Amino acid sequence: MSAHAVFAQTAAQIEAAKDILAKVPAAELAAKSAELVANAPAKERAAVASAAAQVVASINPDVASVTVVAISLRVPVVAPAAAAAAAAKLPDSAGAIAVAAARVPGVRVGDVRPAVIAAVPSQAGEVVAALSRANLSSSLNQAAGTSAVAGLPANSNKTGIF
Repeated sequence: MSAHAVFAQTAAQIEAAKDILAKVPAAELAAKSAELVANAPAKERAAVASAAAQVVASINPDVASVTVVAISLRVPVVAPAAAAAAAAKLPDSAGAIAVAAARVPGVRVGDVRPAVIAAVPSQAGEVVAALSRANLSSSLNQAAGTSAVAGLPANSNKTGIF
């Protein structure tokens, strides 16, 4: 997914998300955001995910990562868009947001990493480092006890994937 596609939400979508999410209690922001994305027409889901993550990151930064995870759990294909939008609003948290999204089953780190880096290029090193440190076995399609890297044990420190 290109950076352009990640940020393809319109001002109207952002305003609509803002209007809806501003009235939602903090404890329900993640669930409501995920619901908005899941209920959006398929071709608009990435834009809605981006708008919702951006709005939540602006109004309540403490639940931005949780919101990205909730959206990613409901619609894994939009995880890069949600992570990139939240990271753009919270650049100092870009690494943590990328890891949160990439840890969701069904989400590929290879999609999240470039989207977040495109959104916050100044944090590229931190994003790569955070993803490298994270145990992303679900994102790497590892089978239990084995590694996707040339037969190395799953607990090996040789993770030259990133």
